[in-house]
Amino acid sequence: MTNFLANKKILLIVSGGIASYKSLDLIRRLQEKKVRVECILTESAKKFINPITFESLLGKNVYSNLFTLSQEKEMNHIKLASNSDAIVVVPCTANFLAKMANGIADDLSSNVLLASNKIKMIAPAMNTNMFNNQAVKLNLKSLSKMSVNILSPKKGKLACGTVGTGKLMEVEEIVEKINNIFSPKELNGLKAIVTAGPSIETIDPVRFLSNFSSGIQGYEIAKSLHNHGAKVTLVTGKTNLDDPKDLEIIKVKDAEDFYKTCRSKLPYDIFVSAAAISDWKVKKIFSEKIKKNKNEINIIFKKNVDILQNISKNKNKPKLIIGFSAETTNLINSSKSKLFKKGCDWIIANNVKSQPVFGSNYNQVSFITKKNVENWNKMKKSEVAKKITKKIVNFFKKNKLIP
Repeated sequence: MTNFLANKKILLIVSGGIASYKSLDLIRRLQEKKVRVECILTESAKKFINPITFESLLGKNVYSNLFTLSQEKEMNHIKLASNSDAIVVVPCTANFLAKMANGIADDLSSNVLLASNKIKMIAPAMNTNMFNNQAVKLNLKSLSKMSVNILSPKKGKLACGTVGTGKLMEVEEIVEKINNIFSPKELNGLKAIVTAGPSIETIDPVRFLSNFSSGIQGYEIAKSLHNHGAKVTLVTGKTNLDDPKDLEIIKVKDAEDFYKTCRSKLPYDIFVSAAAISDWKVKKIFSEKIKKNKNEINIIFKKNVDILQNISKNKNKPKLIIGFSAETTNLINSSKSKLFKKGCDWIIANNVKSQPVFGSNYNQVSFITKKNVENWNKMKKSEVAKKITKKIVNFFKKNKLIP
């Protein structure tokens, strides 16, 4: 992960919840990124963790009382608000969420937030029923409209013993999100379409033809392009993934849906065809469920629409077209052949037989152009997405195609 955080000033506000202790790990990780961290503890947070623990880690005082004279002389709440590049609330309780959304300023932390026009991020953490409460949802919606970056909680087992949404986002991911906020927006003014997930081709009212694609790689590419300033539309088949924030998301079913959606959005600048589209579909869909009264059944398949090839040949084709190639043998030769046949600019190829790709957070790919092949090491799919994005940025800069 490219470090955009070095020498940034982050003000961390810790509100009082079970997840408060994780803010200590966040401080440590931010310090590793050379971030200059200041910290405010709410009165509730001090009930969970002794301020001395934070001060030992920071090597400096933490702030909490709005009316402490010595602190007011050294750094009042206006200075705290203006001297930071970003303010991050981790964890953010339902109570603190409500105060932010409604402009309540009854302590140091809430005063600082009201007095600041800098980047703001919150990482909510609370009981599932609280998170699903209509009041909390309205408050989150209000904060989103105020351009507060919301790091959505995860599903899992909570401290109260229940299982559901409300678990604090993993600290490593929080650091990554903060880092992305400061990433240069080199793709500003460009529009991108990214496809992800599997297509589902109907056989009869209860059966279908599909594949094992999880959609992770496509989702990560969409998020990475968005983080670099592109206006992204994610066209996705059915997945178990959370919807990325701040993207246009269009959910589709079969290859025809994928193609019609991608074609209707033309013209755009970047097309990343990461979805696993079935090569075949049933020639005639059975109107009734196929009964199990025969030992064999003949189903006639026909070729599906070739989305990558059709978009590549469209008169309004994107400036950069990237395809994906999943192979079990002859990875490079098969993928090169696909690149020329489809008419796209790049192919991202992987061998799905030699490594667990579907559903995994890791991938090992080859980056193929008409003139070159790069074999990348195995890495997280999020890192693959960032490397692809870097290639895209360099392409548009080199060809002077950025508005």
